[in-house]
Amino acid sequence: MIPFSRNKHECEDCHAHFGSYDELVRHAQEAHRRHALKCAECGRLFLHEKDRLHHVKEERERKVDARRHKF
Repeated sequence: MIPFSRNKHECEDCHAHFGSYDELVRHAQEAHRRHALKCAECGRLFLHEKDRLHHVKEERERKVDARRHKF
C-alpha cells in the first residue's frame, strides 16, 4: 500500500515538497532559475519535455474523444 502524501511534488534540486505541480514549476523557476517549457495550446508550464509531451497527447486524446461523443 502506498501511503497518502499531500506534498507529492518534490523539487529535484532542493527536495522541497509542493502540493501541486504548478507550485513546483513556479518554485523551480524562481528559486533555481530553471527554464520551463510552455504548452502552445493552453500555456501551461512544464519542467521536462516528457511531461509537456504527455500533456499534449492527453489533451489531443481528450479533444478527439469529445468530438466522438458529439454525434
